[in-house]
Formats: sequence, structure tokens, C-alpha cells
Amino acid sequence: MGSPPKTLLEIAEDIERDVGNKVKFVALRQPDPDFPDVPLVNLTTLENRELCVAVTTCGLCIIGHSHDSLEGLSHVTRDQPTDPADQPRSHGHVKLSQQVSIASVIHDEVNVQYYETIYSLLDDVSPMYRGAFCSELSDKLLMLQQSQERK
Repeated sequence: MGSPPKTLLEIAEDIERDVGNKVKFVALRQPDPDFPDVPLVNLTTLENRELCVAVTTCGLCIIGHSHDSLEGLSHVTRDQPTDPADQPRSHGHVKLSQQVSIASVIHDEVNVQYYETIYSLLDDVSPMYRGAFCSELSDKLLMLQQSQERK
């Protein structure tokens, strides 16, 4: 039996660990007092673009274009699904893949873009991240090939 889905805070902590070497800066920030259940992550891309990202039940969303900028926070949290069948939480846990399509419909009127993973978000906003990811993947494949050839 698999492990339970991760909480939003665990997802935010994973972001901090997973992309630290592919961005210039990444850190969790204190939640906004009005939205205490929405973890927030400040990051700076390799192109020096600062972002504030909300980790929501609908997915990851850029809410500000500088660290600690919360101008878009009310747009990503005001229209959570109300149909019990659409509720993403199950005892404090979330499964993002089921909510991304719902989120894009709910927030169409305010043009909010959701991402299922931090990797897809960075791929969209940071060409240098994309290059670093491809280079790392290429290096790993080359090492695997060399290790296979030695056997």
C-alpha cells in the first residue's frame, strides 16, 4: 500500500529541497495571516526573476513577481471548489493532479495559471532552468552509459 498524499506544507518543503540547485534562491516564507493554510515559497530564477509562489489545493501558482509579494493571493484562494466531490483534501492531504483542471476553469476569469509541479512552473518561466535540467539529465545519462560500457 502506498504512502498517503502529502500535505501542502510538505509539498512546499519538498520544493525548497528539490530545486535549490536549479534556482538562485528558494525559501519558505511565513504564511499570510489571512490565509494561514496556504504555504508560500519565495524563489529567484537563474535569470534573477523573483517570484512568490502559493502552494494551493488547485496547484502551484505565481502570486507575486517579487519576494513576499502577495498581490495575487486572494485570486488563488477565494474560489476553492465547493462541491464535496471536488474537495481535494482528505484529512489534511491533497492530490494536485485532480485539481489542476478544476482550477483552470474556476479561475479563468482572473487569468490565474496553475502548475501541477514546481518543475513545470520553472520550465515555463525560466529558460535557464530548462537548460540546467537538460544538462543534468544528459550528464546522468552519459554516466549511466559509461557505467554500462564498463561491465
